[in-house]
Amino acid sequence: MTARHEAEVGSRFDRLHRRFKREVAGDDVRLRALRACLEPLRGRRVLDLGCGKGRFAARLAESGADVVGIDLSAAMLAEAEGLALVRGSARRLPFASASFDAVVAVEVFEHLADVDAALREARRVLRPGGVLAIVDKNACSMSAQRPWLPNLVVKWIDEKRGRWMYPSGGPVHERWFRPAWLRDRLRRDFEDVWVEHLLMPSEVGCWLFRYAACARLMVLWSARVPGGRLA
Repeated sequence: MTARHEAEVGSRFDRLHRRFKREVAGDDVRLRALRACLEPLRGRRVLDLGCGKGRFAARLAESGADVVGIDLSAAMLAEAEGLALVRGSARRLPFASASFDAVVAVEVFEHLADVDAALREARRVLRPGGVLAIVDKNACSMSAQRPWLPNLVVKWIDEKRGRWMYPSGGPVHERWFRPAWLRDRLRRDFEDVWVEHLLMPSEVGCWLFRYAACARLMVLWSARVPGGRLA
């Protein structure tokens, strides 16, 4: 089942790769949160899990990190430039144990069939004191356009209308996470687990998102591997 799931994910990204941008703005909320979580970046070896076209990896490299990107989609990787790239799976990383200072995953875990395997592999390739940073969608969030409506309802409607990444009724659906659930899962293998609700530009104008962080769409989960802290 997992292999079939990954094949479908890779195929969809290959087919729809033109939808995805090659760059991310330097002041992007997700990028700022990653930088704040991982600094100092200079000299750090960072794995960008599900790197796509390498837009976040390129920005982290600008800050002095030595970044390696990995992704299932050959079409997405073909448009990434100036980076060390590997085609592969998050559940079986082709890297030695304790070979990275940080692992980042931006809107990637929502596509995974086996979250536990991906977390175990991220833990394995991180050095003692290394950091895992996950940015993904909040299953408890509300719609920025219609704040009385849960985002999962909007997602379900759009899936039925064929407006989402994967076809309705297919073998793959994007999985969103309750912040507390993923936090508790990370605590099994990591320490210093933090959850930060990110305020996106589309949410700034509504009081709900300014004052009720739990309603925001995007979340950063960060966790550190036990052991020596990176200097």
